[in-house]
Amino acid sequence: MDKLKSFLSPKSVAIIGASSNPAKLGWQILSNLKSAGFPGDVYPINLHETEILGFKAYPTINELKAKVDLAVIVIPAPFVLEEVKKAARGGIKNLVIISAGFGETGKAGRAVESEIKKIAEVNGLNILGPNCLGFINYRAHLNITFANTFGPEEGKKNHNIAFLSQSGAIGSAVLDWTKNKNIGFSLFMSLGNKAVLDENDFLEYLLTDTSSDLVVAYLEEISDGRRFLNLVSRLAKIKPVAILKAGRTEAGSAAAMSHTGSLAGGGEAVKAALIRSGAIVLNDMNELFNLMRLIKKPLNLNNPDLYLVSNAGGPLVVSVDAIFESNLSLPKLSLDQKNKIIKILPSFGHVANPLDILGDATSERYAQVLGVLLAETKVQALLILLTPQSGTDVKNIAEVIGRFSLKYPDKLIVTSFIGGVAIADGKKILAEYLVPNFDYPEEAIRVLGHYLNWQKNKKSLVIYKQPKLISPRSKISGLWDYLDTKKLLDQYGLKTVKTVRVTKTNIQIKYPLAAKIVGPTVVHKSEAQAIFLNLKNEKELKKINSQPLLKKGANYLVAQEMIADGLEIILGFKRDDNFGPIIMVGWGGIYTEIIKDVRLFLAEDNNHLIREEIKQLKVYQLIQGARGKEPFDLEALVANIKKLVLLSLAHPEIKELDINPAFISPHGLVAADWRIIS
Repeated sequence: MDKLKSFLSPKSVAIIGASSNPAKLGWQILSNLKSAGFPGDVYPINLHETEILGFKAYPTINELKAKVDLAVIVIPAPFVLEEVKKAARGGIKNLVIISAGFGETGKAGRAVESEIKKIAEVNGLNILGPNCLGFINYRAHLNITFANTFGPEEGKKNHNIAFLSQSGAIGSAVLDWTKNKNIGFSLFMSLGNKAVLDENDFLEYLLTDTSSDLVVAYLEEISDGRRFLNLVSRLAKIKPVAILKAGRTEAGSAAAMSHTGSLAGGGEAVKAALIRSGAIVLNDMNELFNLMRLIKKPLNLNNPDLYLVSNAGGPLVVSVDAIFESNLSLPKLSLDQKNKIIKILPSFGHVANPLDILGDATSERYAQVLGVLLAETKVQALLILLTPQSGTDVKNIAEVIGRFSLKYPDKLIVTSFIGGVAIADGKKILAEYLVPNFDYPEEAIRVLGHYLNWQKNKKSLVIYKQPKLISPRSKISGLWDYLDTKKLLDQYGLKTVKTVRVTKTNIQIKYPLAAKIVGPTVVHKSEAQAIFLNLKNEKELKKINSQPLLKKGANYLVAQEMIADGLEIILGFKRDDNFGPIIMVGWGGIYTEIIKDVRLFLAEDNNHLIREEIKQLKVYQLIQGARGKEPFDLEALVANIKKLVLLSLAHPEIKELDINPAFISPHGLVAADWRIIS
């Protein structure tokens, strides 16, 4: 991404607020820049200093005659806006605002941040922050953070991870955690308040970046969700993208205006979309750290199944449970492998995958068994467990595993040495060979599950498109008229039951029929006792005209054809401000909120995706035709959801649409009740 080239790899840096006081952030950032060996020009800006850390200092940014590629602002918040204006007037296009005290502090701070954003838009500025830790570009020898990470050990690391964090505190913790580990960052980015630059800008840059083998992001909220998914799905075809998204739960919800409103929590749908786009969705910080330990280099595993070897039965059994919970498979050993391993194990040993090589396993037995397994091409991911038993030569076994990792660099070899003092030396040896070791097999398996499932699915990812911006087509605010809603559904080919407004009892619908009181004061018809079924004649219909509910506001009565039979389905969508419409399909009827058999997914014109979501429903078994009954019309359901997707994308003014129930039969689908809220 060309617009970030001079931002990430500047030839000159000015630090506005540089200080000679080691306790100040301005000193720490300048010191880090110097320690990193930045080869470009450095200009400290300080009103009262002439030299700081060996660099000539200038009183203001205006005093500089030289071109500045990047300016870092680390001064109190009240003075930041003026410095941004000066930088813009001076032709500086790239800024990092370390200073806090903006949108995160309240209304006044948000107003200043908004001004900064406007200046950036008018002048074409790249601004990181405010309220951020800064960033590191290892290959450019650039550290403009106040976290000291460029120690002597950095030169020995493989800097292959791009890390994006919305939290400076988590970013700082991650940098500290990696100091004594062989984990290095090609790019470390603290996003802060994301006034101008956000995660999407850096994800787009990483599409063409060859220095990163893994992208990890900690995000509290996602900017421009559809663009984000589009970038993640494109990037995940090239390299793993792991997301730890905070705020996944909804602590509470207000009373909803429709069934869809109360069921369609965006978190679940967004998580599903991230997984379908190829993202590795992390559950916690532990998984985030473990994934960075696992991926030392790019691997292309054609057979991402797992093989498991252990010298103890208990951990092996526990591991098998975790393997299947992580959606991994344990393939059978080939006949050739079995025949060779039978000759290695004692006569009472059982040869299978997982493979228990027994408690008396020596380094020689480990070497023989691992040699047989790894020699076969299809064995590409191997987890090796060890517990220290009376004859376990831990150090030699670790050496054996380390040598195999060098012999087979294109295979993923992972260990879990379980114990304490007895395995400490073995763990050190594994670390020297860069073999990922985990204290508990479940930890190893969870992170292997993330990585191997990404390897398995990356060729069939959903590429989420960025929908075109469409102007609202209706100026209606609130609940739509019932018959107007029907007209819109009909326009998009969503079949609705015949419905007429009752102005007199002589109507053009055959008895028996259904009658409903509809209008702005009737939200849930069943609860309001506004539905009347199986009315057999005009006399029964006339009785409803005296209902008190009909006398409230603009309520009126409609008559509908009775639907003889069918399975009740709920369809709908709710518009997320960030990700757009979230489609819902599930088991419908008056108990839909109790049963909660629904699937939520982002609106995408993709028949395969729609069909896969339907298959996840419990009601799908009934749709297929349970207990010898004729199957219901699955294709009609898929087709109607697709029409709903198109409607949701074409009408950005609609916040919620709810069809409940729609009746699916063996020969089609028809909507019997509906609601739209703008």
